[in-house]
Amino acid sequence: MKSVKKTVSLILALIIGGLMFLTFPGCFSAEKYSVDYNGMKDSYKGAKDSYREGAHVKIYYDIIATDTDYSFFLDGERINYTYDDNKGFVIEFTMPAHDVKLTMTSENSMEYRPSGDATTLRLDSFDGGGPEYSLKAEDPSILSFEVERDYGNPNHAQMDGSAYTVVYTFTGLKPGKTKLFLEARSPIADNYDAVYEAEVDEDLNVQLSSPEITEIQ
Repeated sequence: MKSVKKTVSLILALIIGGLMFLTFPGCFSAEKYSVDYNGMKDSYKGAKDSYREGAHVKIYYDIIATDTDYSFFLDGERINYTYDDNKGFVIEFTMPAHDVKLTMTSENSMEYRPSGDATTLRLDSFDGGGPEYSLKAEDPSILSFEVERDYGNPNHAQMDGSAYTVVYTFTGLKPGKTKLFLEARSPIADNYDAVYEAEVDEDLNVQLSSPEITEIQ
């Protein structure tokens, strides 16, 4: 008899719980919040107008130029992205408990950028097939350079297709002019050669011209 009462009580509890779920769905599901794509929603594959709080958002951006650096920001905070061979940049974030705005900025990565006493050339790439760069100076006695990879995500080693920036930093050695020859090679992206005119002034400041680019088929 006791077992029958327990069974009946369990069934009643399930029925009451089901009715409460149907009557008060907001109590059992997170609220949805909207995403403002800054007028570019159609540029993101898989993008939705809104997501529930705590949802894992994963969208793709595939309008990619090889000579351009891209940055993505959620409410002004940079988002580190990865790369998928078939879908392009992979942008992921956890939906907070408020409306958010996703923005993208791009700039020509093949233009030099003065920074204090140094001049830098920044080139975009990614793990798993992104462009590999090689740079040579026609007259290395006029300037020297160092190169490094700049990953935006400290956990890039645990991710596939992590994006990074190849940064060349130039130092003037003596006044004069020389050419810089850049090669970009990739099994899946565009291949090209670029030639820069570099000039070092009397104060050993370095300036680079816009490159002459030759596409490699």
